Amino acid sequence: MTENNENDVIKETEEIDQSNDESSDAPAINEDQMESMEPSNDSNLQKKIDEHWDQILRLQAEIENLRKRNIKDIESAAKTSIERVFQEILPVIDSFEIGMTIDTESNEGIETFIAGQQATYKQFISMLEKFSIEVIDPQEMKFDSDSHEAMSMIHDENTEPGYIVGVIQKGYRLQNRLLRPARVIVSAEAKKD
Repeated sequence: MTENNENDVIKETEEIDQSNDESSDAPAINEDQMESMEPSNDSNLQKKIDEHWDQILRLQAEIENLRKRNIKDIESAAKTSIERVFQEILPVIDSFEIGMTIDTESNEGIETFIAGQQATYKQFISMLEKFSIEVIDPQEMKFDSDSHEAMSMIHDENTEPGYIVGVIQKGYRLQNRLLRPARVIVSAEAKKD
C-alpha cells in the first residue's frame, strides 16, 4: 500500500514538473550559456565584495583615527583645566609667601599677618567660587547623611536631637558632586536613666 502511494506521489511530481516546463515563457538556457554566465556573475560578485571590504577597512581606519583624536582632545582638555586651576592658585601661594616674610615679633606685625591671612582666605574662597565649588558649612543645620559625616554625637540641651552642634571640618561640593562631606558633631537624645 505504501509503495502505491509513493509511486502516485512520484508520478504527480513528474506531471507538475512537465507542466511547469511547458507553461514557462522563459527561453531555454543551455549549459554553455550557464557556464558563460557564471564567471561574469562571480566577477561582479567578487568586485562588490572587494568594494565592500575596502569600505570596511576605510571605516575601521577612520574609527581608529577618531579614537586617537578623542584621546588627544581629552588629554588636552585635562591639561588646560589643570593650567586654569593653577593660574588661580598661584596668587594665593604668593600671598602665603608674603605672609611668611612678615615680622611677627611686634604687635603691628602680628596684626598685619592676621589681616594678610584673612585676605588670603577670602582670595582662596573667591577662587573656589570661580570653579563652582560650594563650601558646606552646616552649622546648626539638620544632619544629612548625603552631605555630612557624623564624627561623634553628644547631648546638647540647647540643640534639638539630629541637628549639628559643631563642624570639625567643612565639606565641599562641585556642582552636584560631593567632593568631601562636612565632618560634624551631632546632637543626640538625652539618655534616660
